[in-house]
Amino acid sequence: MLNIKDQVISLNRGDCVSFTVSLADDNAQPYTLEPGDRLLFCVRAEPDESSPVLLRVESASDTIYLSARDTSDLPVGKYSAALRLQRAGGQSLIVYPVLKNHGRLSPWNNFILDPEVSL
Repeated sequence: MLNIKDQVISLNRGDCVSFTVSLADDNAQPYTLEPGDRLLFCVRAEPDESSPVLLRVESASDTIYLSARDTSDLPVGKYSAALRLQRAGGQSLIVYPVLKNHGRLSPWNNFILDPEVSL
């Protein structure tokens, strides 16, 4: 099950999920991905570049797809996720989480992996 609330993404380990990202330009107008644009979703143990990437998914559309194998080997717990827009022209922008408090990422533990459900 996927739940997204207050910038926190939570899901059960091993679930197949997808979520669609709404983007806006500097004028708060809807932004549609252009040919060559990519979204990069990364999950790390800590919210800094020195922490190894535990999960990385790229998409050429506004939808991020996570397969069962993307999370099945990760331990249950709290992680830090970021979504980056890599524009075809080379510009790179972090679009999630929303930056607050003078550039600090908020929230830090914004990706929660819950135990899988066994039937």
